[in-house]
Amino acid sequence: MAAVMALSATVTGPLVLPGTQAHAAEISVTVRERLSNYGGWRTSSRFGDVWVPSVHTQWRPYTEGRWVWTDNGWYWQSTEPFGDVVYHYGRWAYDPDFGWVWIAGDQWAPAWVVWRQGGNDVGWAPAPPDVGAAFDDAWWCFVPVAAIGAVDLVRVVRPVQE
Repeated sequence: MAAVMALSATVTGPLVLPGTQAHAAEISVTVRERLSNYGGWRTSSRFGDVWVPSVHTQWRPYTEGRWVWTDNGWYWQSTEPFGDVVYHYGRWAYDPDFGWVWIAGDQWAPAWVVWRQGGNDVGWAPAPPDVGAAFDDAWWCFVPVAAIGAVDLVRVVRPVQE
């Protein structure tokens, strides 16, 4: 309950982007090989080298797992085998050619997202890698505030149409 109250206090203000990454970081051979097991590497005309996960068409970042309150803020604990890398280093962006892509980064965060709250719902969206990027409505994930700590959020995230 304290975590939900803390969330309410942190997301009621204006939309704020965390620090931005101006460029993609070098990707270690180990990370590149590991992520290759769960997707493919492509070259985006906008972002350069990106990783594209092998996921279903309705998939969105930060939906398969749970939010955990920590001393560093809300931490994304993914249930996906690639989650420990792609949700804490680098950024997600939507590429019209590939869908959701991950751009490598070398700065750690508990999650690279922006938050919103409206009514009884709280929402988050991947923080884009570039300053001033527009947000598409479909990027946002919303759940009832009371469900923010749910163990399997993918079951309670509202469909994009809502």
